Amino acid sequence: MYPNEVEYLYSFVQVITACTASFAHGANDVGNAVGVWAGMYAAWSTGRTAATKEDVPLWQIAVIALTICIGFITYGYNIMKVMGNKITYHSPSRGSSMEMGASVTILIFSQYKLPVSTSMCITGATVGVGLCNGHLRAVNWQRVGLLFFSWVMTIPIAALIAGCLMGLAVNTPKF
Repeated sequence: MYPNEVEYLYSFVQVITACTASFAHGANDVGNAVGVWAGMYAAWSTGRTAATKEDVPLWQIAVIALTICIGFITYGYNIMKVMGNKITYHSPSRGSSMEMGASVTILIFSQYKLPVSTSMCITGATVGVGLCNGHLRAVNWQRVGLLFFSWVMTIPIAALIAGCLMGLAVNTPKF
């Protein structure tokens, strides 16, 4: 899209937007992950069945942050392969726009205490940047459709798995 010299300069901008995306991802996903655990721990440690609003211990946040990093290292490449150039063409100028668009969206939702899928945000930003090429063929709609299908299916699949696990936990003493 731009000359190589300009794209090279955008590489620096993309480092900054990647840091912003990491901050936004942590603001959203660490809270999603630690919330349930912190509630269960507070109920267990205080002996109350319905834990009141408690401060989350720093060690719990650190454990979840470390666990998310391990997840990035071990399985993050799978999502990176799907997102990289399989939806639309990427370049540093496009990548910085994608990351900043997704980051701002995630931070707005996090500010209003609304959980949001970071993958959904970056996919939407990627499609938006791809459409800026001026034609619909710049976006791999088959891949976007597959991602949309996977998002829709995560709710019933997670519900089924969690329900089965809870059923086992509740009925284990009876087996």
